[in-house]
Amino acid sequence: MIDPGPKNGKYYWQALKAALYQHYTASQRQIFKQFRLGAGLFFVGLVAIYGSYQLMPESLGREIVLLLSIAVVLIGFIIAMLAQIRLLIGRILHFIYH
Repeated sequence: MIDPGPKNGKYYWQALKAALYQHYTASQRQIFKQFRLGAGLFFVGLVAIYGSYQLMPESLGREIVLLLSIAVVLIGFIIAMLAQIRLLIGRILHFIYH
């Protein structure tokens, strides 16, 4: 393991800053792909929730499908919101540095 001395810590923070800057200033096309993935998962989860209520009888199977559908909805929501935050931070960084 590398000794975390003052030199290594300095380079670590510079590398982290550069990586974050590159992540948040990515092209809007790339960020929109991330948003589309999240929105798509969110929509698929909602359709699965509605379909399970309409098409399945009350049973343990329906509850499992509902649980999985809620998980898909939450994952899709989180991915879409992270894309929106990434877009917002990218715009702020562009405003500050340009």
